[in-house]
Amino acid sequence: MKINFTKEHYAKMKELAVAMLVANETIVTKFGQHLNIVELMHTQTISTLNSIRLGIAKQIDDLEKQDEWAATEYQQVKLENLKRAKELVNLIIGWKRYNIELAEAKSKKAELEAQLKELKESQKTPDEKIKELEEQLKSFDSEEF
Repeated sequence: MKINFTKEHYAKMKELAVAMLVANETIVTKFGQHLNIVELMHTQTISTLNSIRLGIAKQIDDLEKQDEWAATEYQQVKLENLKRAKELVNLIIGWKRYNIELAEAKSKKAELEAQLKELKESQKTPDEKIKELEEQLKSFDSEEF
C-alpha cells in the first residue's frame, strides 16, 4: 500500500508542530502521561499514536455531544485544541508511515543494485577481469624519493 503523505500534509504538520512547541503544549495520554512535540514525533510508535488519536477523538465526541447552548467558552476552546491535537497526531502517523515506506524502498533499491553489480561482475570475461586487476596494480606503483 502506497502512503499518500504529500508536501501539503508535511507543511501542515510542521505548522501544527511549531505552534505546539511555541505554546509549550502537551498531549495527555489515557494514562495521564504528558507528551511534548518531540516525544510525539520521535519516541512514540504508530500504535501508541493511534491509541492517542482515538482517545482524543473520544474526548472530541464527548464534548460535541454536550448541549451546545450550555457549553462554556472554556469547553469551546478545549474542543478546538483537541481537534488541532487530533489532526497533528494523525499527520505524525502519516509522516511516520511515509518514512517507513521510504526506508523500505531505499533498502530494496540497494538490494537490487547489489544484485545488478553481482550479475554484471559474473558476466565479465577473464580478459576483462585481468585488465581490471592490472589497472588496480598500476595504481600502487609510485616513485619513491
